[in-house]
Amino acid sequence: MKALKKAGIALLMIAVILTAIFFVGRYGWKIAGFHACQGAVITNLEVNEKSVHIEGTYPGSFPSGFCGYYAKEQDNVLYVGFHFSAVFGFFETGDFDITIPIQGEISQVILKTDQVETSVWNAQTDSLP
Repeated sequence: MKALKKAGIALLMIAVILTAIFFVGRYGWKIAGFHACQGAVITNLEVNEKSVHIEGTYPGSFPSGFCGYYAKEQDNVLYVGFHFSAVFGFFETGDFDITIPIQGEISQVILKTDQVETSVWNAQTDSLP
C-alpha cells in the first residue's frame, strides 16, 4: 500500500514538472520581451480605431509553431514581435492570425526583434511596404 502511494506521488510530481516545462517553453519567452522575438512574414495587416489585425507566417523552411506575440504601443507607434518554437511545430503551424487592441491612434506598425526594426505599415501610405 505504501509503495502504491509513493508511486502515485511520483507520477503526480512528474506530471507537474512536465506541465511546468511545457508552460515555460510556451509562455516563458515573454519575460525577455523583444529580445526573444523572431522575424515573421506579414501577409495581411489592417489598422482600425481600436485594434490592429495581423496575419502572417513563420519565414523559415523548418516547421516552427507560433507561440505568441509581444506588443508595445509607444508614441503612436505599435511595436510587435513574434515568437516561434520548433518544439511546438509538431502541434501547430507557423501561421498566425491575431488582433492586438490599441489605446490611441497608430501612425506606424513596426516588426521588432532583438536587433532589427522593420516598418510593416505606415499611416501615410496605408499599406504594407
